[in-house]
Amino acid sequence: MFSIKVRLDGPGGLPMPEGTLKSVYVSGMDFEPDERRSRILPDGQVELQAEQKPYRVHAKMTVPLYGQLWVMADNLGEGYTGDFVDFVTEAIRTYIAHARRLSEGLTLPVEVQGHLDAAVEFEHLANRGHDTPDNRLYALSHAIYAAEGALVERARQKVFSHPRKDLLLGCNFSRFTSPSSRYAKFFAKAFDFATLPFYPGRTVPERDRYEYGYIDACLGYLQEKNITPKGHPLFFGHREVNPGWLFTLDYPQLRKAAADIARHHVGRYRDTIRYWDAMNEAHDWANCFELNQEQLIDLTRATTDALREASDQAVSIVNVCLPFAEYVAGRYNCYGPLPEHLRSPLAYLKKLLEAGIDFDVVGIQLYFPGRDMVAVSLMLDAFAALGKPIHITEMGVNGGFRQKGNLGSSWSQLDMSEGTWHGGWNEHTQADWMEQFYLIATAREEIGALTWWDFIEPSFSGNGAFLYENENPREIYFRLLALKDRIIAR
Repeated sequence: MFSIKVRLDGPGGLPMPEGTLKSVYVSGMDFEPDERRSRILPDGQVELQAEQKPYRVHAKMTVPLYGQLWVMADNLGEGYTGDFVDFVTEAIRTYIAHARRLSEGLTLPVEVQGHLDAAVEFEHLANRGHDTPDNRLYALSHAIYAAEGALVERARQKVFSHPRKDLLLGCNFSRFTSPSSRYAKFFAKAFDFATLPFYPGRTVPERDRYEYGYIDACLGYLQEKNITPKGHPLFFGHREVNPGWLFTLDYPQLRKAAADIARHHVGRYRDTIRYWDAMNEAHDWANCFELNQEQLIDLTRATTDALREASDQAVSIVNVCLPFAEYVAGRYNCYGPLPEHLRSPLAYLKKLLEAGIDFDVVGIQLYFPGRDMVAVSLMLDAFAALGKPIHITEMGVNGGFRQKGNLGSSWSQLDMSEGTWHGGWNEHTQADWMEQFYLIATAREEIGALTWWDFIEPSFSGNGAFLYENENPREIYFRLLALKDRIIAR
């Protein structure tokens, strides 16, 4: 353990707001967070106790003309080993360095080149004493835009010149009513991959009584349209999706029940459903059964083994959420604050590999993206280093104002994970985000599937679906159709 101090100057040279100062944490270069042990000093600097070297520094702050997001400083990608970081100054250096690295060999679009030139000029003005604090914030804004733009342009050129043949484009298929519905017709035009709801509360409402009516109705339509189905999930420790009878069991009984359910689902659909989310969010996030970390690993083994027993042809996906793991820094899960050290998605997956647990694909959820695209790409690097294929299993950004009241206490932490992007969320920025992320993800050969979560409102991410409740499409739907023709070779 060692101490570091972080200086965060806001407009006018004053310390940034208290909320920003309290948000600061450090991570390893793989984004693995240290628990946040910090205090705000009288001069506005933040003192933290850190554990890892080299380290990145993260702060959730307002960036002019961009939005409120987690900004990172990483010493030109090398990380820090010292005991002091002038955050805004270092973040500018970080993003300019990433922009230059990503633009090597490219002719940048005019907009991106303009942002890079502006970042350099505002940094120069700040260094010469011209409105230094304010010009540093503008330099940071332009530097983030420039780095993102270079990343996206590199991906665009790669993907447009070599479209993917193997990429699955999907969405969840949880509100199908009939083949004649606009919902069904719009879905079939856009997607070749559909996630079906196997939540135990719906499929096993009573012990040993299975209900598959909705699943069977969906499969008939999907097979007719040559859309590949996926089952989700074999186990998910969230209170709202589990039947009451599971909560009467002790751990050995729960483990057996989870394995039995997994074996039954996969066995029944052995010939029609190949892809399965074998475990969902079992990394100290969704843990309504209050299992310890060893039990969560063991339960993952139970469901993945049961899947293999039921079908040796099935693709086993272990699905994680909140991949930047800000909740670890704050010791929260979706039910509130916790006293003990939490396990991040990356640490959980590493434990699965160390334990020899048999699964095929790392599934990553990407909701509430309070990060710029460069940070997202670097995070994907950390997960790719595990050596497994990756599916983006769930994602969503809102197309306007999002109501926060429908998900209960979890918002206390989700508010720390989400952010605004490119001036604020609306239908245009929602479509822009989708296009940029899909380009970046498609350019990564380890990513085999992209699944947006909600197809129709109401949506988990709040105004995040492709269709309004009246089944009218949003701009994002038409953007996807146009993009699909450029990134996928069928």
